[in-house]
Amino acid sequence: MIFELEQQDIDDVDEALSDEELPNRFRRKLLALKMRHSGVPLRMIATTLKVTIRSVSNYIAEYRDGGLEATFEDRAYSPTSAADPYLERLEKSFRESPVGNARQARQRIIDVTEIEFSLTQTRRIMKKLGMRYRMTGQVPGKADGDEQLEFLNEKLQPHLDQARRGKRKVFFVDAAHFVMGAVMGMLWCFERVFVRGASGRQRYNVLGAVDSQTKKIITVTNDTYITAPNVCQLLVKLRRSSRDTPITVVLDNARYQKCGLVKAKAKELDIKLLYLPPYSPNLNIIERLWRFVRQDALKNTYYESFGAFKAAIDGKINEANTSLKGRMKSLLTLQFQILPSEPDRIL
Repeated sequence: MIFELEQQDIDDVDEALSDEELPNRFRRKLLALKMRHSGVPLRMIATTLKVTIRSVSNYIAEYRDGGLEATFEDRAYSPTSAADPYLERLEKSFRESPVGNARQARQRIIDVTEIEFSLTQTRRIMKKLGMRYRMTGQVPGKADGDEQLEFLNEKLQPHLDQARRGKRKVFFVDAAHFVMGAVMGMLWCFERVFVRGASGRQRYNVLGAVDSQTKKIITVTNDTYITAPNVCQLLVKLRRSSRDTPITVVLDNARYQKCGLVKAKAKELDIKLLYLPPYSPNLNIIERLWRFVRQDALKNTYYESFGAFKAAIDGKINEANTSLKGRMKSLLTLQFQILPSEPDRIL
């Protein structure tokens, strides 16, 4: 069937398309009208605009029935719900006690409204309230959010500000203990996949430091235990990497890091040790590096030997210093999540 636009309508369409703020749903309609006016087949229009042939036909029918005025009519469907009068009460209930799944939410809505909804309707109601299915975050039971915030603002931030200006180096230090074996995880697959488990408890220890600005990673490794001399060895490496620049090392309160030997070595090397508040892994960006290594090097992967296991970890850390530097800059940002001060956000 022939479809033609009047010259005035063509001019109006071109003018509308030149508006950068035109919503995409209207832009698609106008492009479909112009393409059909030029004789482009419906199927090709649908493929080009990534819509169905039926949608293209509807765009043309709208125009035929009411011209461009009908084309620009906002037909977004916004249904009302029997739950609408109860939304305020439902929000209060869900804020006080979150639910784990749609079935629990459905029962909660029944308790509040005395109306029975399907699971699909229940999910719509929760989305209407602004709820999303989010992963819970874990915080140490003894963590003190106020203490963390004070440490961040009063102690850590001044050192980071100096580092941004190139007046100081700030390194985040921590140890990871990788036990040989695969880290289990989800897979897209046709059948359940089984990964071999390693025998024994061989462990590869990595004591690492991350530069707050460049994200460069410096490590000391062994397959026995991390001890105070290892920390001293790392401090020497850090000083060699920044000979004439003041250095701050941010680390936790592990005994082998807070002992007299380490403090004396730091004083000898003119390195400032900045100890985190108790139970504050969220303030140490190197924790994210360890999660990254476990996911990228060990997840769902079996290694035939301890040597191959160690090589995989070392290789991933080396990649973080080279080919994955861009990814590290986005992963190891200086954005810190502080323990919520609102009691209702902690279960």
